[in-house]
Parts: sequence; C-alpha cells; structure tokens
Amino acid sequence: MSNDPARTLKPTVEQAPHLLREWFDHYVDRFRAPDGSLPPALELKYRHSLRVAADARAVAKAAGWPSPRIRLAEACGLVHDVGRFAQYADHGSFNDADTLDHGAAGRKLLENEGLPEHFGPALWPQVACAVAYHNRGTADIPPGIDGPTADLLGLIRDADKLDIMDLVLRSVARDGFSDLPDMLPHIRLDRAVTPDVLTQALSTRSVAIGTLHTLSDFLVMIATWFHDFNNRAARQMAVERGIVQRLRQVLPDSPALGRLFQAITTSADPPDGMQGAAECEQDDDNAPHPCTPKETACRLNTRPMPPR
Repeated sequence: MSNDPARTLKPTVEQAPHLLREWFDHYVDRFRAPDGSLPPALELKYRHSLRVAADARAVAKAAGWPSPRIRLAEACGLVHDVGRFAQYADHGSFNDADTLDHGAAGRKLLENEGLPEHFGPALWPQVACAVAYHNRGTADIPPGIDGPTADLLGLIRDADKLDIMDLVLRSVARDGFSDLPDMLPHIRLDRAVTPDVLTQALSTRSVAIGTLHTLSDFLVMIATWFHDFNNRAARQMAVERGIVQRLRQVLPDSPALGRLFQAITTSADPPDGMQGAAECEQDDDNAPHPCTPKETACRLNTRPMPPR
C-alpha cells in the first residue's frame, strides 16, 4: 500500500473493510497540528465517528441484518460525518445553516477521494445517500428511495443520534458542556428553556437547530429525537443508556417539560427499519442516481427529523 490510502483503496468494503479505517485515519491526519493533536472539536468528531460506526454495527446486528449489511452499516457510520472536518477547519463552526451542509460536503469529498470504487456500484449509491442525508430534515429527503437504501439511511440517522445523546449528556455532567459554544457559537451555556423551543417540541415533536439559544434548548431538541428512531433496537439502546432519566436530571422541572417526557416515554416503539421498506424492491443493475425516486421505491418514514 502506498503512503496515500485515499488513492490506492482498490479492494471493496467486502474484501478489505480495514482499508476504510486506514483511509479515514489518514484523512483525519490532515487536520492534525505538528504535535499530532487535533483541535478539541475535531477530536470530538473523530471519536464520535468511531462510536457511530460501533453503534451502527450493534443496531444492524440487533435488527437481524446479514453480515455483509452489518459491515456496510459500520463502514457508513465511520464516514457519515467526514464532511465535518473541513467544515470546522474552514469555518470554525459546526452550524450548517451558517456554513455548509456537512452531509452533502461529505458525500462530495468521498467521491473526490475515490471511495465509490471501494464500495462498488451496487453499494456506493446507498452509502452516498446515507452520508448526504443523515443530517437533513425529512422534508429535504427525496420522496422515493429504494428499500435497502432507506434502511441504511434510517439506521445511520439512529446511530448518529444515539452517540450524540450520550456524548452531550456526558459533556454536561463533566463541565456543563463548555465546548458547545465553540461548535455552535449561537448557543449560550444557559439552563433556561426558551418558550418557543418548548412549544415546538410539544406541538411538532421536533426542534429546528436554528431556533436554539441555550444549552437547555439543545437538550430539549435531543429529547425530541426519541420520536425519530427508525429501529426498535436503537430506541432500546437509548433506554438502556438511561437517556431520558439523564435528560430529566439536567433540565429544569416544569409542567411543560413533564408533558414532553410523558409523551416520549409513552410513544410507541418504531418498526425495525423505515416504514414500508420491506415492500420495496431493489434493482442495483439499473439503479438511478442515488436518492432519486424509482417506480418501486418506498417513502421514508415521515416523522419529523430535525437537522443537526
């Protein structure tokens, strides 16, 4: 292997999955200082990517996916946030609204780095769709996506949420999430909940990140993600990690927040996979451009999914 895995990644993800991790580490190294360190925000994203890969694998396994699909989910989890590194290096922020769409940027980066060849023509469209749309609101996702692609997208969105929920709560417990303003400069480290944010959460079961003003607003948004899970296994993992109880401990006590948590704990479990995906058919040999409608395509789960 040459010194640049980005240009020599010839075997497929099935033949040599470890090469993708080598490529990813090599890419992240571009953002390291001469002493080998990453900026704290990028170190956080690097570790987040590794954990999302592990969570994607765990959710896929619990959902009964076959081994090749489990490996694909893990690989996609690893690169889902690859667009974050240049975003932060160039703009000093993870706020997509003020900088760029990190999902779309990540997909373009993977294309420029030759990753489609690594995944192959059958799998690359699925990976491209999952990376490009993992961070988008439901209204922004194309209305028709084939079943396997919808399932992978839903699973990556779930794994991403799982780690963000846990990461944020650990950061709050450690130091009040002192790094949050470095990543999202428009958010203050304030424990008050903005009334409009709480109204959004109760009426729409989602919160737009652009409306957040305080740390507690951010925590309320995370709480609404419980309505968003596409896989029963992912929701169960969130329950096992005590996410709801930990959120309640760090948010103010109020009747309105009590209603929010009541709605979360009593909502029904999601099905395993995007709604209707089981009825979709796959046609890899004649697949259109990733994420474009097909006659046999199903619709994604239409529950609100806030952009992040």
